[in-house]
Amino acid sequence: MENKETLKQEFLKVNPLYQRLSFSLMESLKFLLKESNIPYLDVYSRVKEFDSFFDKIDRKEYKKPFDQIEDICGLRIVCYYPSDILLIKKIIAEEFVIVNSEDKVDHLEPDKFGYRSYHFVVTLKHEWLKVPNYRGLEGIKAEIQVRTILMHAWADISHKLSYKKKEHIPELFQRNLFQLSALFEIADDRFEILRAEREKYRNDMINNGQFNINQELNLDSLQAFLDFNFADRVKETYQTIDLLDELIRYEVSLKKLNESYVKVKKLLPEFEREVFPEGNMDSHIDEEELRWSQCGVVRNILDLTNDHYWEDRCSEFPHSVIELKKKQRDRYLNV
Repeated sequence: MENKETLKQEFLKVNPLYQRLSFSLMESLKFLLKESNIPYLDVYSRVKEFDSFFDKIDRKEYKKPFDQIEDICGLRIVCYYPSDILLIKKIIAEEFVIVNSEDKVDHLEPDKFGYRSYHFVVTLKHEWLKVPNYRGLEGIKAEIQVRTILMHAWADISHKLSYKKKEHIPELFQRNLFQLSALFEIADDRFEILRAEREKYRNDMINNGQFNINQELNLDSLQAFLDFNFADRVKETYQTIDLLDELIRYEVSLKKLNESYVKVKKLLPEFEREVFPEGNMDSHIDEEELRWSQCGVVRNILDLTNDHYWEDRCSEFPHSVIELKKKQRDRYLNV
């Protein structure tokens, strides 16, 4: 093995390449996840510090460290559900050259202590190297780890405790740690089941192309109602939560909401055009900014049909908007 100072100079020479690879891959992975509609907590990236790099060489007795150490550039995708990992694995397989892959669970016996994670060592495909950010990075390896939030949490906690093997743990603590490890795995599985049951619950509200309005009002039933009636509009869950609280406050059930929607359905396109007149349209403004969101539609329905809601909302609008909405309410009442 080369001496430490020579290795350090070689490391510093190639470090900018790894830094560029690390940042560019992080941004690309975020884009790919968003493009595939896979929700994720975050994508982390890092390049090994030289001391960590050298310690690994010393520990593993590597002769060709730049070839043998495959995680100088490391990335970690933290997603929400185990089933998302399968989708992410597919993206990695399609977008990169996989040098090797490893499922850490495969190395754990049923009674063994350890963390779960999926590791992929990849290089860039030829077409990626044509993009300016990736030029000159041919053959450079990166390790991509994929975990759920709970896998991530367990890995961080166990790392803090510094227990990597069963043999490292005092017998006094082993039972508690094995129980905790099992609880994290069970929780991951239960969240996956809950996700599937939630999706089924929402789908069951629709029968033969009709939405069942005789449902209790909750976040899932309201979002299902919005998706059924306003699928082409911007969907923002945080707005749905606020809207749900408003509906509860004004005692508006799904059935009442649907009745109100039926009453004003034909008027809504005209009223929306008045709020976003074509004469004020700017070609640089996204079309979605000139339309109500899912929750925006419902709030405008309530403005027209619910007097108490409208009276309380008046204080939120400038005078010009209040006048326009008053005219719209008059036209609705006179239809």
